[in-house]
Amino acid sequence: MLEAVERHLRAGTTYADLNVVDVAKEAGISRSTFYAYFVDKPTLLRTWYEEFHGELQTAARAWWSLDGTATREDLKRALTGIMSATRSHPELLAATHDAIGVDERVRDAVNDVMQTYIDETQSYIEAGQAAGFVDPSLPAEETAYWLQWMAERALHMMGRRSHTNLDRMIEAHTSILWNTLYAPTRRADVR
Repeated sequence: MLEAVERHLRAGTTYADLNVVDVAKEAGISRSTFYAYFVDKPTLLRTWYEEFHGELQTAARAWWSLDGTATREDLKRALTGIMSATRSHPELLAATHDAIGVDERVRDAVNDVMQTYIDETQSYIEAGQAAGFVDPSLPAEETAYWLQWMAERALHMMGRRSHTNLDRMIEAHTSILWNTLYAPTRRADVR
């Protein structure tokens, strides 16, 4: 079903114009079968997004598991994994974000997932501060909020652009996180 949705989206159909009958037909099922599994289009997107969240969270754990011995290259490798997971379904991700503006249930699902990332990042920052490898002057909750929403929005918009230079995007994201979280403690170690 999702492959059929992705094909329609890749062909230029917007989320608003996505027709359940056409998608069901292309997927080889009847309209009634679609509705036996999904109440409506937003339910289909929410179901996919919650599964996608699991993939992203697995990729993000590579970052959240870095400790004080991690190098900038280790961080870059972890962020490359997150970006790869995000780029696996750019059309569905874009459709989900389009639906945020028109469907409260999709908006709530995205906000819930983002809050999970924020909470995990806050915990990581706090643990890193306690262990001495994350800048202790940062307010953990607010920093996590900014870092996650900034990354989420950039990754979403990047998925809409066919000419995005992925290496430069990864390098920029690595620099932002490295200089925000880790570099201040590394400079202190050098003194």
